[in-house]
This record gives sequence, C-alpha cells and structure tokens, in this order.
Amino acid sequence: MAPPMAHMMAPIPPDIIAHRLGASLGPENSLSACRAALRAGFRSFECDVKLSADGRAFLLHDDALLRTHGSSLRASALTWRALRALPGEALASLPELRETLGACPEPCWVNLEIKVDDDAPAPLQEAWGAAVAGLAAELWAGCAPVPLLSSFSIAALQGALRAAPGLPRAWLCTRLPRHWRGVAQALGLRALHLAARDTDPAVIAPLRAAGLELRVYTVDDPVQLRRWLDLGAAGVFTDRVPDGPDTAPAAAAVPAA
Repeated sequence: MAPPMAHMMAPIPPDIIAHRLGASLGPENSLSACRAALRAGFRSFECDVKLSADGRAFLLHDDALLRTHGSSLRASALTWRALRALPGEALASLPELRETLGACPEPCWVNLEIKVDDDAPAPLQEAWGAAVAGLAAELWAGCAPVPLLSSFSIAALQGALRAAPGLPRAWLCTRLPRHWRGVAQALGLRALHLAARDTDPAVIAPLRAAGLELRVYTVDDPVQLRRWLDLGAAGVFTDRVPDGPDTAPAAAAVPAA
C-alpha cells in the first residue's frame, strides 16, 4: 500500500499541472516526486508512460536510460525485472502511480503521455497506445476523474481510441498544425497540448469553437502562467510550485477529463 499523504498544503488549482509528476521536487516521473508534489498541493499531474519488453507500463520520458539511470540501453528492450534492477531511483509502474494518487484524500487528475520509441514503426506505436490505454481504463475503472491520454504519435492515439474509447485524448504538438481539425475529428480529441513558446494565444478561440481545450507546456514563469490561464487555457504544465496569489487563484474543481 502507498503511504498516506501527510502534511499536505492547501490544494493548488487543478489547471496548474505538475510536469513529469513534479520534476522540480524529485526525480522526474518518480513516485517520490509525485508524493512531494502532492504534499506541495498539486492535484493535477502529467507523466510519461512507456512499455517494457514484456509489456509492463512504466514511467519514463526518454527512449534510452542514459540521462536518468546512466545506462545507454533502450528502455523498451528490457524486461520489467531488469528495469527495476537499475541503480538509482526505481522506475515506477503505472499501477503504482494509480495507487499513489489514490492515497490522496482529494481527487487527483493525471495526463498520461504515451511515449513511443522515436524509430518505432506505426503499427507498433498503435499497439503500445492500445496497451497503455487499456491498462489505464482498467486501473481507473469506476473512478473519477479519469485520466487524459496524450501523445505526439497519431498512431498511438489511434490505438488508444480503439482500446479505450471512453478515455479522453489529446494530441501533443509543438505548434498548432494546419490539419488540426481533421486529426481532432478523426481521433475524437478532447484537447490539444502545445508548446507555450511556439503558440499564439489567439488559437484558444478557434479551438474552443471546435469544442477543444488547449493546454500549454512548460511554463515556469508565474506571470506567463497566470497570463495563459486568464486568456482561457484549460491548463498549464509547470515545473514550478506556485507560491503566490498571482499563480494560485481560488479554485476547487478537478478539470473535466
């Protein structure tokens, strides 16, 4: 069982999302970072989900393990047992994340970014998306709020739609593509997630008119974070813990996703 979340701060508004589970508070995508972010008041989270060679869903951003664990091996080529044996911060499984968030007495929302290997063929990307989505649907069955599934990979999102049509989906891009309407319709998207530095806030209006939400990444400057939310962004991914009224307006609801 996950340990209880003791000494938690007042909740941070749910449209402020802890990037990689709270990468400024602990190793990125780790349970220790997540627990620290929960104690700091975060109730909305983002993390990266990959698959091991034997099909276990775990949390990692990169294809290789060099930056986080000092190994040049490809993570998806290793079994879950081998991945867990790596030195340093233990890699977390998706079920462990679900248990950790479930230990919080308040509802927590999470954006699960499906990370496929950069050179994976489209059928494999689709299979990975389906596997992650299917497990997420199983883990969060009967719970609210359900997770949002996102990916840069259209094929992975196609797999997610096939395996778990009831879970909302978001397409990750650096900037708004010209063909966003067609992709949004084909994939039944709930949102687009775009890089704040490459995005004009004017895109919020046409996205809203199309029934889509916009979330932007990754914004650490409190003034810019507040600006995006005031302009109507549904959420902002951040590595910073908000510490003032300009970044933490009163809000109680968990984002609908």
